[in-house]
Amino acid sequence: MRIDWPHHLRHLLQAGAFCLAVSGVLYAFNPSQRYAVTIVYSLGIGLSTWALIDFGRYLFPSVADTGWPAGAPALLLPLGGIVGGYLIGTLGADWWFGWSSWDGSAQAHLSRSLLITGLSGVCAIYYFYSRGKSIRLERRMVEARRQATEARLKLLEVQLEPHMLFNTLACAC
Repeated sequence: MRIDWPHHLRHLLQAGAFCLAVSGVLYAFNPSQRYAVTIVYSLGIGLSTWALIDFGRYLFPSVADTGWPAGAPALLLPLGGIVGGYLIGTLGADWWFGWSSWDGSAQAHLSRSLLITGLSGVCAIYYFYSRGKSIRLERRMVEARRQATEARLKLLEVQLEPHMLFNTLACAC
């Protein structure tokens, strides 16, 4: 198993940017909350979700064409990544601020944050899946163009060989 670190770093930066965008939107809808709280929770949950899904793919056999697991793991990995990312990210942010999101006073925000995490997770997964699919299709197109160019070259070679033969014979006479 070979890990493509530049690929994962690129995904990390994209996931981080997405988390910052989500935190900006959340802050716009609730400016009474400190922005630092929104950023820490968003980054904690989002980057935990990204890590669980992106590196979790190595735990399952993947389809060679997509790099994504087939069958039940294809659905369970994102679902488990979102739930696990929410738990890990929330616990980490709670530790950072020194409070608990699980006590009675914070329960009102729990369902809203679960909904936001779920929707954001689905959007991010769709983005990464679509982006990966687009890259794979572009690679296929490049390969098909290369093969078409090679085929044209071979066709020209086949067409030129008899012509050269007849020219050589004509000059020898």
